Amino acid sequence: MSAVSAALALLLTLMITIGGSAAWVLRRRWQRARQEAERLARQQRATEHALVHLVQQMLPQLRHVGRPGALPPLPAELAGTTVGKQLTAIAVRAAEVVHAVAQDIQSAARGQIEQAQTAAAEEISQIRTAVAQETAQVHSAAVESTRTAVRSVSSALVGMAAKTGRQVSEGVRRHEGDAAFETLTGIDHTVQQMLLTAQGWAVLAGGKLTRRWPATALTDVVRAAMGYIEDYQRVRTQELPTAVTSRAVGPIVHTLALLLDNAVRYSPPNATVHVSFQEGHHGVTVLVDDAGLRMTPEQLDRARDILTGHRSEDLTQLGAYPQTGFRVAAALAGAYGFRVDLEAPNAFLGTRALVFLPQDLLTTVPQAQPTAPAPLGTTTAASLAPVRPSLQPGRTPALPQTTASGLTVRARGKAPSAGPAPRLPAAEPGRPSVVAAWARGTQRARSGETPSSPAPEEGPHS
Repeated sequence: MSAVSAALALLLTLMITIGGSAAWVLRRRWQRARQEAERLARQQRATEHALVHLVQQMLPQLRHVGRPGALPPLPAELAGTTVGKQLTAIAVRAAEVVHAVAQDIQSAARGQIEQAQTAAAEEISQIRTAVAQETAQVHSAAVESTRTAVRSVSSALVGMAAKTGRQVSEGVRRHEGDAAFETLTGIDHTVQQMLLTAQGWAVLAGGKLTRRWPATALTDVVRAAMGYIEDYQRVRTQELPTAVTSRAVGPIVHTLALLLDNAVRYSPPNATVHVSFQEGHHGVTVLVDDAGLRMTPEQLDRARDILTGHRSEDLTQLGAYPQTGFRVAAALAGAYGFRVDLEAPNAFLGTRALVFLPQDLLTTVPQAQPTAPAPLGTTTAASLAPVRPSLQPGRTPALPQTTASGLTVRARGKAPSAGPAPRLPAAEPGRPSVVAAWARGTQRARSGETPSSPAPEEGPHS
């Protein structure tokens, strides 16, 4: 019995031990299952939170992300989990898609902007071109209208002055030797200055000198130019038998008249203007030297720019007080192949004007027999000479900005005033010495002249 009891007790003990162990195992499993359930519950809650975070925060912020890898962080509960990795992959893929779409949109926008800019630039260029063409057409029409008007007025003035000149010339022949001769000679001078003015504007307006001259010796060319200026008695010229070709006589007379007028006008009243000739291998240079106030360096540079053609303006750009003299000389020099230049100071501390005549403008003529004066008419052109104001003791009159022939005014300094300016000796009626230079220089030039007309002269020098 005792053995049975002991066995039963042992069996009971084993059963109790096994039961306790099973209970402990079950308890442990239950705890682990509970912990796993809690973990899964936390992950589920984190997943739900992550989904909400992805939808409400991460995806909306993708448009602000500069690159696909720069994403907002996940909640700590999902770090390293499968769900976190999947959510991160979804966010990265979404970011890549958004980034690609943004790049496409930006590229398309840039293309559209470039196309719009190109189209706008082309349209602006077309508008500018059209405006420039329209402006050029309007300006060209205005210039041509101005030229036509100036040529019309100049032609009318030349015709009237030529008619008056012929009448005065007839009076000079009838009254030679009596008291009316000096008066008629003065009137003729004024008429010739009117012709010079009208023809000068005609040249600036694109016209030509319509007078056909015979080949003329340079001495007579200078004397003809003297016939268009005031105080021509103060001009001293050398003798030179070399002649100027027919087609160039008128333009050279015109140019010399402008230069002589400037030299005489802005020299002291008792000073002479010297005209000399320098012969060379390539041609002859006519030198006009005055003893007046020389041009300033600025005036000299500006005048040279005009004379060389480096500075040119059309009629609409000459302003309210046009300076036409040098422009007329430049136009004639360029058209007929001679050159005009200026130097200062000269040997008299004044200004020297140079007119270079190449060999193709020079010729020789047989000695002409003296002929009676012929009717007056048109020869060349310049601006109308104003009346010289009288000087009063102690006063210096204000000088205009341009001469009557349109040349640049040289500023006159103050000089000691010792009384009224000396008067030149009055010419006796019909005294040959007073008008000898004018008569000899203009008698051949005016032979057979007619009023200016649209008929063209011999073509200009190319």
